Amino acid sequence: MTNLVLLHFIALFFGCQNPESIDAYLTQKHQEGKLNGNVLVIKDGETVYEKSFGYADGSKTTLLTEDYRFNIGSVYKEFPAVAIMQLVEKGQIKVDENIAKYIPELPKWSQEVTIKHLLQYSSGLPRIDWGSYFSQGINVTEAEIMDEIKNIEILDFEPGTDYLYTNNSPILLIKIVENVTNTNFNKYVTENIFIPYDMPSTVIKDQYPYEDRSLMAVPFDDEFDEDDYKLAVSGILFSSTARDLANWFQQLGYFEIVSEESVRFLSQEAKAGDNIQAPLGRCDWEDDEIIEHLHHGSSGNYECVVRRFKQEGITIAILTNQKHGNVNELSEEIYKIMKRNI
Repeated sequence: MTNLVLLHFIALFFGCQNPESIDAYLTQKHQEGKLNGNVLVIKDGETVYEKSFGYADGSKTTLLTEDYRFNIGSVYKEFPAVAIMQLVEKGQIKVDENIAKYIPELPKWSQEVTIKHLLQYSSGLPRIDWGSYFSQGINVTEAEIMDEIKNIEILDFEPGTDYLYTNNSPILLIKIVENVTNTNFNKYVTENIFIPYDMPSTVIKDQYPYEDRSLMAVPFDDEFDEDDYKLAVSGILFSSTARDLANWFQQLGYFEIVSEESVRFLSQEAKAGDNIQAPLGRCDWEDDEIIEHLHHGSSGNYECVVRRFKQEGITIAILTNQKHGNVNELSEEIYKIMKRNI
């Protein structure tokens, strides 16, 4: 056994209290075929660990770098939620108003659904059957999703009485932002979030498959076959880097983008129970302090997780383009290593 292998084994077994043990752990996962993506760890504003593992696409010809963007899956839902609260703080909308006021072309049920219901997934709107679209090779557009929403006759439950996690909610929130500001959502978040809050690499793509693949990590499966679905729903194809998402979580936690009151509101869940998400995914408070902000995202073979432990000054961002269902596990092990070093 070489000295390098021996040191690697010791680091894994005993959990060395330094960034090298993070690297040993993640390198092993990569060698096992369980990690293809980018990882960033920050402590008290300083980068502790940053590394790319694997390939940018299924051709296996280009290695990832820290500059590559990944689709962030459901983490995108934070952006329309925060945009809504920016408009609330400006006095342009109220969360308890019904959505018919802002999207008048919706059916009668929209008079009973409030913006708060959309934010907390308690509107009664059904899930979008993405699989049905993709299995037919349909290029799903915003117009098709809006037509589907307009054809809903009866909600799944009375608004405010239950919980159902659905992409229909953020899609309608995006529509509200656009109607209130009289601009498209991409332009709004670029001018009011990406530029002023240090997210220079974050973009909203027009469609997947991407027309421009430059610095885009493309998703692929275990056989390195790239995802072949078609999607062109305006406002939801958020692509970002680990660095930008870490900035986003830290600035939200310092109440720089919206107020503490707004962040607290966006941390509220519609009901108690397992797998219930708030607009910010999961944001746990203890008295007046944020303990942890966590959001997991997945779309096809993309999978990511971002975790911010505010009181400990730790931020972990993991973005992958080959899904193994293990990003929470990876982040938890990184967190344990960091805790041993505090």
